[in-house]
Amino acid sequence: MPKPAGRTEKGERMRETILAAALERFTTRGYHETTMREIAAAAGRSPGLTYRYFARKEDLVLAMYDQLAQEFDTAIDGLPSGPLAARFTAMMRARFAQVAPYRGVYQAILGSALNPQNELGILGTASTPLRAHVIHDNFVALVAGATDTPHARQQVDELALVLYAAHLGLLLFWLYDPTPGFRATETLLRLSEQGLRLGRRLLRLPPVARVLTDLAAALEPVFGAEREASSTTDET
Repeated sequence: MPKPAGRTEKGERMRETILAAALERFTTRGYHETTMREIAAAAGRSPGLTYRYFARKEDLVLAMYDQLAQEFDTAIDGLPSGPLAARFTAMMRARFAQVAPYRGVYQAILGSALNPQNELGILGTASTPLRAHVIHDNFVALVAGATDTPHARQQVDELALVLYAAHLGLLLFWLYDPTPGFRATETLLRLSEQGLRLGRRLLRLPPVARVLTDLAAALEPVFGAEREASSTTDET
């Protein structure tokens, strides 16, 4: 995901400074309790300058989503070759490590993030272009780069959508996981890898392939992304 046109290096550094201050305040004080003036003070900048870069708190959270998506691009590119089940597990471990510094922020905005009608909803309309990028680029690459990737492109796309939905479920579980060392999440991740390994072997059977198609079709209205957004993202 390239840097938006028109942004200078100095401007990018200023955005990063303000964003870092905002995320720290969201974690320690709470998203709804934090004001833009407090964010400006924490960043050592004037409110007027802060508003030039981020007009609202929502813009700061959307910037965090974008930053994580760019980092996720690098994580996907760095995955080792291997079976899909192993690549998915490696991807989830990288995802947990990536999101760990923002765990408190996600917990603070969880109500808004899970509301599809909210601007900050990860499955809402506002995040459709970003979701399209993650599904159609990152998760397709995850599946297509596996040593046991399906030959049919349709199955690659279907698996990408299913695994995207599964990864969101695992992230949500991880956010709530109170066990030491996230032991419960580790167990669930191990079971997910075992299930995916078995399911991938069975996918050559027509009845199982039809189940995958039906599952992807059921998930599409909630977890999918509009085709217009996907084609726009692919062209950039």
